[in-house]
Amino acid sequence: MSKTPAGTYRANWRDSANRQKAKTFRTKKEANAYLAEVEGAINRGTYVDPHAGRMRFGEFVTRWLAGRSVEVRTAERTESMLRAHLLPQWAEWPLARIDYLAVQEWVTNLGRTLAPSTTAKHLGMLSMIMQTAIRARLIAVNPCEGVRIPRNRAGEARAGTISREVFLGRLLPAVPAEHRGIVCAAAGAGLRWGECAGLPWEAVDLDRGLVHVAQVAVETHGGVVLRAYPKTRAGVRAVPMPRFLVDELRRRRGAGSPDGRALVFADRDGGPHRRSNFRRRVWLPSLVRAGLLGRVTEVAPGRWLAVWPDRDGREPRAEFATEAAAVAHAAASAVGGLRFHDLRHSYITWLVTDGVPVNVVRRVVGHEKASTTLDRYTHTPDDYADRVRLTFADDSLTFRPAPHPADPENPPPPVPEGEAAKGRPPSGGDGGRLWFGSGGVEPNRLSGHGGCNRRGPSAPGLRTPAARTSMPQSTLIRRVLFTPRKAKFIDSCL
Repeated sequence: MSKTPAGTYRANWRDSANRQKAKTFRTKKEANAYLAEVEGAINRGTYVDPHAGRMRFGEFVTRWLAGRSVEVRTAERTESMLRAHLLPQWAEWPLARIDYLAVQEWVTNLGRTLAPSTTAKHLGMLSMIMQTAIRARLIAVNPCEGVRIPRNRAGEARAGTISREVFLGRLLPAVPAEHRGIVCAAAGAGLRWGECAGLPWEAVDLDRGLVHVAQVAVETHGGVVLRAYPKTRAGVRAVPMPRFLVDELRRRRGAGSPDGRALVFADRDGGPHRRSNFRRRVWLPSLVRAGLLGRVTEVAPGRWLAVWPDRDGREPRAEFATEAAAVAHAAASAVGGLRFHDLRHSYITWLVTDGVPVNVVRRVVGHEKASTTLDRYTHTPDDYADRVRLTFADDSLTFRPAPHPADPENPPPPVPEGEAAKGRPPSGGDGGRLWFGSGGVEPNRLSGHGGCNRRGPSAPGLRTPAARTSMPQSTLIRRVLFTPRKAKFIDSCL
């Protein structure tokens, strides 16, 4: 450290590359504190050159892109996000000047025009770039940490699933016959769009009812290409098919034997469908015809009324001369509605709601983590209230005390007046413990043994051996422990 002619203090040090560095401070105390901090950072291996952050964001992004190795679709999506929102905002900013407040303001402005999920993707990309700058020792901290994404509560209320009854009874009949197979594959096997569009006939085993997922279709700016591996390593899997999907694929295949490499759901040219074309020409009109995205009704001969939801929650309407024109206009003007990918959400929700173990569901749908299956894809079914009530609909869960027949040989012990008044069971007795058999067996009083231990046919606690030995080995027994305040149900097998 040295004092300058201007009266300030210059801190001098050498970085990890043995290059001379210097920085001027107003007081000697500040210079000494900074030198101690720099020496500690060099020793820990976390030293960052204070002048390195002068590199502009746009220049660093160019170097960042040159070092990436990703799929074509990922690269196109990255370039699109950079060109649309990141570079117009940050290209001329030095990396060291991008701070938390600036990023939070940018994210808040994005949230006014973009969906929360889209805003989160842009923030994630900026965070990824800044994290790379930290590894390159250009900045010390990531300004994206702790930035909050605005929530769009109106968008969160959108339903993302459909019940099986609505799917089979309303949506599937509204889909044109030549496109029902791909819709059944998404709802009956939980396939992603790319897995449906790239599915070859050699991957379908109709005799065993299995579809083997490996090849997928990937859309790029240059067209749709086939890729020999799915989105993740867990995506390679065999999925059991329900009956309605097997029947639909048999109808689609016909009596002939198609080429194994041919696509199951090919377009007119034999190639894979484009998602945008399918959505505009098939999916949205099918939702309108099913009444799941607006509605079209015949109000008079030759007059069709189309009603559709707009962005503000209103329902504009217009009349048309034909049903096809009304459906096309409602499909093109409506906002929201069920997505094709929501059929995959619905499939997973059906499995989890019906009690399929989560580890099995994760394997069938190709997720690497069970948390993704539960947190992102499992939704509350519409009939959740009835399912909750059904849990308590079993009469065996409701205690109805029955009068015990008098036993002259073994009369019940007398209850002291004090304990009877307090509502407690007799001391040393059963404590109110009863056995109920699922096969109509009369309740049998147990000896006073606490705990949850299970008793076999030779257990010494039963007072009626004849009734005990007449029950089958697999009879389900429920022990009900009653106290003045609560009842506990403990299942065991006798």
